[in-house]
Amino acid sequence: EWVTKSLEAGKHVLCEKPLGVNAIEVQAMIDCAQRCNRLLVEAVWTRWHPRFRRIVELVESGAIGDIKSIESQWGFKSEMTENYRLDPLLGGGALLDIGCYQVNMWVALMNGAKDLTINNVDRKIGPTKIDLTTEVKAMINDKISAQLMSSFEKDVPQILKIEGSSGTIATEAGEAFSTWREPSSLRVNDHIENFNEVDAFVEMIQQVGEQIANSSGWVMPTSDSLRTAQILDQIIAI
Repeated sequence: EWVTKSLEAGKHVLCEKPLGVNAIEVQAMIDCAQRCNRLLVEAVWTRWHPRFRRIVELVESGAIGDIKSIESQWGFKSEMTENYRLDPLLGGGALLDIGCYQVNMWVALMNGAKDLTINNVDRKIGPTKIDLTTEVKAMINDKISAQLMSSFEKDVPQILKIEGSSGTIATEAGEAFSTWREPSSLRVNDHIENFNEVDAFVEMIQQVGEQIANSSGWVMPTSDSLRTAQILDQIIAI
């Protein structure tokens, strides 16, 4: 509601993820932005982190050959009792809150993950009817195995690992998806690439501002937001 009101008032919008609770909402916001000739960007801030930008570059360049599998997880043990993350009407649940980063990563790395089949979904539902844990196994383009786990009840390390026909990419130092204001590193086969401390929130805002001012900034396309929402809808429907 506030996104469309802001767009209709002539404002550009950088909106917290998830952009909507389903693809219908996301499409409506995209349509509104196009109608109003305003910029709409979903704030999946990890997309602006230099390490993740490097991962995309490596995958697209074929540095590890043909991609065979993508494995990721993000979980933390939470004692939340009153929080929007527990409200299904406000985009609550582990999948929409932190699983969305992992699905968005599929979209970023696999050119939109246009051909995707969900093979299995395991979830635990909490008392407020949101998922406390969701585990997904999928197949992208009939040849790439993709697995994710998101949880509000399992204290596990964040992982992102991409296996190719001629190598492997994996996050090392720094959380896979929430590294903020700290050094981080990436393992590419037997080589370690190091990244300086960075605030990806600031980088995102600067890039969005530059795009608004002179069309020179990089912003995540709304097509990625829509495809992410469509895949999340697929998972939720199972």
